Amino acid sequence: MKKVKNMDAAWKINYPAHNIVIMRDHNWAFSAWEKARMRGIIKPEAALLHVDFHPDYFETLYKLPSFETEDEVTQVGEKLQIFEFIKAAEQTGTIKDVYMIGDYEKPPKEVFHSYTYNQFKNEYSGAFFKEDRSLILDLDLDFFNVHAHHAMFGTYDKNPFRYSDAFIKFHLHQFKEAYDNGWWDLITVAVSPEHCGGDEAAQELLDLFLEVFELEDEPCEEW
Repeated sequence: MKKVKNMDAAWKINYPAHNIVIMRDHNWAFSAWEKARMRGIIKPEAALLHVDFHPDYFETLYKLPSFETEDEVTQVGEKLQIFEFIKAAEQTGTIKDVYMIGDYEKPPKEVFHSYTYNQFKNEYSGAFFKEDRSLILDLDLDFFNVHAHHAMFGTYDKNPFRYSDAFIKFHLHQFKEAYDNGWWDLITVAVSPEHCGGDEAAQELLDLFLEVFELEDEPCEEW
């Protein structure tokens, strides 16, 4: 796997044995979800748990074109902004119910929002974890950066105020436990170094994810 500092905007990899897709920029989550639907990995109208410093819940700036092939899905994903991919997947019917965890000042009214993982677990986990639908975990590693209290712009390589390893691993182990229990049909992970405090901080966060999910020596493929 490439180091974060060497990833370009189009970088993304798939762990096919685990249905885990990691990407540098979050717009590619749309393409990952649509391809998974095409391949029968997830069913339409999946439920999404979006764990992110940002809600990323905005309408697309242009009308989505129709598509039938995976190559066309990739082309559509490339045109999306990093805050449009959830709404885009709702338009296609791939995503239905959206749950979010994040310390948002103004959470979207259309979603089931929790400020913390514990709130989600106490208030929504029973409604979310159902066997009659596909479940997607969508994680942005910037969730673990304390820059929530700082300006979002102009912070690249200047604001690596991430949470402790213990805090990060606590959350990752919760998501891994659900994975081990067979709940996640698909996991997408955005590295987002601009919002993690830069390449070094993002690399540390990515390494922790790979460690907890035991992917360090697993085969992967670029797509």
